[in-house]
Amino acid sequence: MEIQAAISKTNRYSSLEQGNKIEVIERPNGGISIVMAEGKLNAKRSKAVTMKATHDILSLIAEGVHDGASARVVLSRVKNEHEEKASLAVSIISCDLETKTIVITKNNSVPLFIYDHEGSRTLPINSDPEDLRYNPSVYQFELVPCQIFILISAGVINAGKNSDNPIDVTLALESLLDDCDEEPTVQEIADFLLRQAISHDSGRPRDDMTVIVLKVLPGTYQSIRREYVSFPIDEEN
Repeated sequence: MEIQAAISKTNRYSSLEQGNKIEVIERPNGGISIVMAEGKLNAKRSKAVTMKATHDILSLIAEGVHDGASARVVLSRVKNEHEEKASLAVSIISCDLETKTIVITKNNSVPLFIYDHEGSRTLPINSDPEDLRYNPSVYQFELVPCQIFILISAGVINAGKNSDNPIDVTLALESLLDDCDEEPTVQEIADFLLRQAISHDSGRPRDDMTVIVLKVLPGTYQSIRREYVSFPIDEEN
């Protein structure tokens, strides 16, 4: 089998500081993990909280600590260090080759979208938001071909709500997957959904927007690993 992943993101309109932090790491026993986090301090976005928390989660995963435990440890640290004045939204998607599973860890209610041979479905987080805040939910799926997992940030799921033009993520994704003559790549899926979210905010995102797509493909006979990064630079800054 082969794992392919893509990330598309943009900052909220007129903001130079990124709120969402995304990092990718190889797991010590095989596979990859993608961590998405956003920290707030006194209800305002905090780059310092986000960066430190993301680094701590990555360090724990690199040491072999399970995703859920890593998130709980860091969430507890954030709570204790800032006396509950800080909050952290965390989403982790991992391909764990040791257990041969896809592992999803979330402490927020933004849904996960799944596409496989059974069709499409969402995985809402049914727990109380306050219960999830420091005790994230963990989901595991058997690693089988032809699965697509899509993680999004709050900025995507909330796109268009303030202008009575809310995005329907499920409908947008189904229109792409059903209408294409050829199955779209992970990057095409991520780019398409991000463009849809931006358009629902009239081209001016009200919040940071991030889309993470992970796909499990049938076997490949190549042992070549590839990474591609596109990072726009504002030359005025």
